[in-house]
Amino acid sequence: MMILYNGIGTTNGKYRHTEAEFLEIMHREFTHKSWKDDLENNACTYQISLQLQYKDWVLPDDFVFFTLADWLDYSGAILER
Repeated sequence: MMILYNGIGTTNGKYRHTEAEFLEIMHREFTHKSWKDDLENNACTYQISLQLQYKDWVLPDDFVFFTLADWLDYSGAILER
């Protein structure tokens, strides 16, 4: 099973990831990201606020509860079987 994703956190044009690679990217770029630093240092807070809107979740705190299905839906990634 591979996951097709080429969004935030991917490098060198790689778009096919194992589940472990994909989840590592999501945790690095979203779950364990220092959102406070980004909000203070980024002039484009609109983009950051869009990243923190998803269903009825309270983000970024609720990223820790995301399942693989939630990450796929949130990121727009596609599960390739």
